[in-house]
Amino acid sequence: MPLVDMKDMLEHAHRHRYAIGAFDLVSLDFLDAIVAATEARRAPVILSLAESHFEYYDFELAMAATVTAARRATVPVAIHLDHGASFGSAVRAINLGCNGVMVDASHLPLAGNIDTTRAVTDMAHACGVPVEGELGYVAGVEGEDAEKHPARSCIPQWRKRVPTSSVPASTFLRFPSARCTAACAAHPGSTSSGWRISTPASASLSWSTAAPAWRRAIPRLVAHGVAKINYYTALADAAGDCIRANAARDTRAGYSGLMRGVRATIQAEVERVIGLFGGAGQAPAVLAACRRVAPVAHVILYNVQAPMLLPWCA
Repeated sequence: MPLVDMKDMLEHAHRHRYAIGAFDLVSLDFLDAIVAATEARRAPVILSLAESHFEYYDFELAMAATVTAARRATVPVAIHLDHGASFGSAVRAINLGCNGVMVDASHLPLAGNIDTTRAVTDMAHACGVPVEGELGYVAGVEGEDAEKHPARSCIPQWRKRVPTSSVPASTFLRFPSARCTAACAAHPGSTSSGWRISTPASASLSWSTAAPAWRRAIPRLVAHGVAKINYYTALADAAGDCIRANAARDTRAGYSGLMRGVRATIQAEVERVIGLFGGAGQAPAVLAACRRVAPVAHVILYNVQAPMLLPWCA
């Protein structure tokens, strides 16, 4: 079962200057295609489930399928909650098998964001789970359903003036909270906005995620230490194009007819970008370098007063 520690996985990618794809999935078609692509390219992968997509599937059922896929895989896998909206979301995700969580409190003022992220981090680290935080919103549009992310659904005026690119990551990372921020990972969506990313090496990188410009920027991002690239919108677009083409060929097609070729289309796109990220062929080295994650039951208690514990001590 190559479910591996996500922190170890990302540190290996950072040391060896490649990036791991964190591919959001919204159905079994996506799950099967992503795993098949990583197996074909012998690459490590982060299977990502975004809370903004939960209206499309039952999270508990999707997690059961994702954990099963990870156990069957022969490449290193991590399972990640993307854009978790609350402390409770992180607790639930860890209990269901996520070994990485993102808390998106970027809709709050910076101090509130830090406090929320710290609370999630204290809980998650006690379970051996790394945490990703969101320092600020990504200018432009992050992609399909991005408006449902916390920072998109409720952006106060100060947030409109303070995108991720203008807040030093050191302001966030000097607190004992997240291991990484969304500013240190790439979110290539449907934006044409330019970014300026400050890296730990004090270098700055200006780039645009407008296709194909962001693809040309990937080698520079990786060279500056980006080890995780979130990737969903292009997969959804490719799947949508395939479905529309099926519908045009056969206006009476049923569900199976409309979905014909979708998995292969998604797989081809995932394989393509794995090559772009530099992760192809890294699976054996990651398996050798990373700790395995064993299934455990996490008991997470919070806001519990001492007298409430007395019956359990009897």
